[in-house]
Amino acid sequence: MSFATLTSPLQQRSDKLLCWLIPLFLLVDCINGALLQLHGVSYGLSVFYKLLLLLLMTLALLVQQPRVVLGLLLLLLLMLLGPALQWPVLAQRWWLADIQLAIKALSPLLAFAYFVSLQQRLPATAQLLFKHTLIISALVLLLNALAGLAGFGFTAYQPLDGVAQSFLGIKGFFYSTNELSAVLLALSCALLVLCWPLHKLAYWGISATALVIALLLLTKTGLFGVLLLVLLIPLLMQPLSFWQRQRKLVYWLMLAMVLVLLAVLFNGESLLKLLGIYDKLNFVYQQRGISGILLSSRDYYAGRIWQTTAEHYTDWQRMLGVGQGGVALYLKKYFAELDWFDLLVFHGLAGVLAFVLCFAMFFRSSWKHRASGAGRSLLLLNLLLLLVSSVAGHILTSGMLWLPWALCNALLVHQHQARSKDERYS
Repeated sequence: MSFATLTSPLQQRSDKLLCWLIPLFLLVDCINGALLQLHGVSYGLSVFYKLLLLLLMTLALLVQQPRVVLGLLLLLLLMLLGPALQWPVLAQRWWLADIQLAIKALSPLLAFAYFVSLQQRLPATAQLLFKHTLIISALVLLLNALAGLAGFGFTAYQPLDGVAQSFLGIKGFFYSTNELSAVLLALSCALLVLCWPLHKLAYWGISATALVIALLLLTKTGLFGVLLLVLLIPLLMQPLSFWQRQRKLVYWLMLAMVLVLLAVLFNGESLLKLLGIYDKLNFVYQQRGISGILLSSRDYYAGRIWQTTAEHYTDWQRMLGVGQGGVALYLKKYFAELDWFDLLVFHGLAGVLAFVLCFAMFFRSSWKHRASGAGRSLLLLNLLLLLVSSVAGHILTSGMLWLPWALCNALLVHQHQARSKDERYS
């Protein structure tokens, strides 16, 4: 009996379980945050749930794509080689943190490979999974925002000493504001693509809701990212013939966008005061200048981390990575929150390779589908996430984004094509 014959039932059971579990991913994170707020501990609910998802995806992929699984496993071991050299002198929590971060960085690649495989093997099942995940996730985001407005959950930011802030933002029961903003971008992109142009009322309703949630989160990622998606997706969804016929209209739209941007810049102080974050940003500007506002002082912390590791570790150790604990031995703030930089410091060149592979895979996939509006919209999403990852972090180091991001890149184009075909013949 062949290996494929033995593992085929295992693959089927894994697919079935995943189709039940994946749509609940955002709900589990929400419950995890609620437990953390109510009891001070989450009991590892989200961690064990995501480990189960990754294990099931791995088992399902072993049948058809064993090389992918082995390649990711090899990269994982390379990412942990450098940090492992520091573990003997560190507490157990640090090697757990290093393993967790390495798995997070590789999770989008594993999930993407699984969703592509599922689409090839069971296209109807894949489309149903995408639909259920999108609907449940959107409802969770909406209900979480309403709960936050009702006074439940966490504020988006902690108050700064000596800085008056009338509004600290609302993130409901989710723990990480930045990660939630990135998830909002991925889900908004998918929903907006599926609504345009046949359901314009739903498009503007979703746009308004996403912008309100982004305003509540008070992150640059969420606010400007959602705004760009809302404004550009209708243009990206147009066929090539539209661009050839409507060049003048496009020029006028570009001019209008520039004028809106200038109006925002000239009235920036009033808008920031209206949002309740002017005093905070002014304080940061006085401390760190314009880079402190744009990068939230990440460049300052990255410089300190780089200098510290250069003083305490050899070049070959830094090439392999020194792990989170290796930096925390000398600095309280050991995360710069720049994905490429953190992966380089913690996991060495293997960490940078994971960063490059992940974005290369997603850009390659969306570029391949650039002839369709959904593919072009995914290109925009991936560009936004690359920008955020490079200057604000919380993309590849996120425990929340890997699943919806991989799901959109693998299945959104197929879902849009199937939906358009169904509506054309209905």
